[in-house]
Amino acid sequence: MHKCVGVRYALKVQELGADIVTVVGYENGGATGRLDTGTLVLIPAVVDAVNLPVIGGGGVSGGRGFLSILALGAEGVIIGTRLLVTKEAPIHHNIKLALINATELDTMLIMRSIESTHRVLANFAAKKCIELENNGTQLSEIFNVAGGDKAIKMFEKGNLQEGIISCGQGVGLIHDILTVKELFDKIIIQAKNVLSSIAKN
Repeated sequence: MHKCVGVRYALKVQELGADIVTVVGYENGGATGRLDTGTLVLIPAVVDAVNLPVIGGGGVSGGRGFLSILALGAEGVIIGTRLLVTKEAPIHHNIKLALINATELDTMLIMRSIESTHRVLANFAAKKCIELENNGTQLSEIFNVAGGDKAIKMFEKGNLQEGIISCGQGVGLIHDILTVKELFDKIIIQAKNVLSSIAKN
């Protein structure tokens, strides 16, 4: 299974023998690539281009997003940011609370200048990273701010400003901390209710 951010990459990995392609739109947290294609366009474009099962995502935080990904032609749905705010997620409670209180406007793109674009929560570390990029700072200094060792400390100790946390725009749709089972049950119920409502109209 190979994660892609564009049609040309999906075609390439199909040629190389991938069994499944995962694609996530520009809204997603973490690596976004350089094509800046949104979920609504990217998923059907890839579905139409390849002869492989497609798993889609990007901004999925509930049943409406889940259902929309399937409606776009994907055979499965990938969910990232929403799973950080579950009871089982092994991150500090302070981080979960920060994500609950964030809106869809509280993410930003970093490391674009070094061709490693990531969407992250807009905290002190992320803003510092952008500042360093804008000043043409050396790669080692950028990695010092965006490095995983600081993120691990943040997750363990709960200091939200210490490191970078990958975070999609769907964070603005998260309002509670549930178990994974409760979350998945809620997603499926909401998706069924939306589908039923559409069928009536």
